Amino acid sequence: MAESKARSGGRKNELAIEAVEFLEKLLMIHRNPAATPLLSTIEGFDRLCEHLRNIKDTLFQFSNGQFEYQLTHSGVTVGYIKALQSSIRHLAWQCHRVADGDFRQRVDFMGELSNAFNRMIEHLAENHRIIEEKQGELADLALELKKEIRRKEEIEAALRASEAAYREKSMHDPLTGLYNRGYFFESAAREMENLKRRPDSNACLLMIDIDHFKRYNDTYGHLLGDQAIKTVTAAINRALRKGDILARYGGEEFVVFLADADRETGLAVAERIRGLVEAQPNPAGEGTPPLTISLGLCCLESRQVPPHCPGVLLISETLAQADAALYEAKNKGRNQVRSGGLDYTTLGQPGAC
Repeated sequence: MAESKARSGGRKNELAIEAVEFLEKLLMIHRNPAATPLLSTIEGFDRLCEHLRNIKDTLFQFSNGQFEYQLTHSGVTVGYIKALQSSIRHLAWQCHRVADGDFRQRVDFMGELSNAFNRMIEHLAENHRIIEEKQGELADLALELKKEIRRKEEIEAALRASEAAYREKSMHDPLTGLYNRGYFFESAAREMENLKRRPDSNACLLMIDIDHFKRYNDTYGHLLGDQAIKTVTAAINRALRKGDILARYGGEEFVVFLADADRETGLAVAERIRGLVEAQPNPAGEGTPPLTISLGLCCLESRQVPPHCPGVLLISETLAQADAALYEAKNKGRNQVRSGGLDYTTLGQPGAC
């Protein structure tokens, strides 16, 4: 009997060791080991193992951030785990609230973690307050910047308008509204450059002078003299074609650039101008002799112009010949048109252009 008791005690000891090793494996390794048939005969052993597996699986899910896993057993240990699960899930909910901007969230059920969470929220709330203040300041600065940009744009627009008005004013004669002498040379020089690029094209220049204008001023006064200049301006404008350039050259003198005009066309335009001026009523009133003008014409042909001759020089040379023709018209009795010509051989000499 003693021997039988010894064998029975030894068997129980081996079974206990086997149970301990099995439970150790169950808790220490990831996969769940299978119980031996002998261990399965122990009453309540399978229930204990299932209980431990449930706890183990729950902790595994927790380690992966999954807090929705349901514990199927009960008891003190499971209760602790469920309490932890509930606390963590509630903390996660509070984190979502904070993410939505609710900085009133506080935690008081997780000890040191609660303190860390609450300090973090306080810092976030303070930083959020500072950011909102800075955003308000930035919004105010942005508004001021927009106003400043708008003011700058308005000033720039006013300056551009003023510059345009000044340039427009600087191009025109204040009495007649015609282009002035400076602008005439600038625009006519451009036309001459265009003319050189078009073979077989022509252009003419007209110099016009109101006859006996000094005597008119001395007789009728400067106010009527200004009116006489305006009357002549209106008559010349009616005679010109689109594209022609009329300018007040100075005093009682006018100059006209006739684009795409040969000598015959230039003489016809000049005679039309002369006739229209003479037909105008004298601003001095009825019974006074009509206003008359003298005209000098000079034309050029692009095919004869040296290609290297600049437009400014062409204008100057053509104008000089038109001016000479004007003086001829005045010397021949006034109220008439005379024409002159360019010496193209002179233009082609070295240093001339």
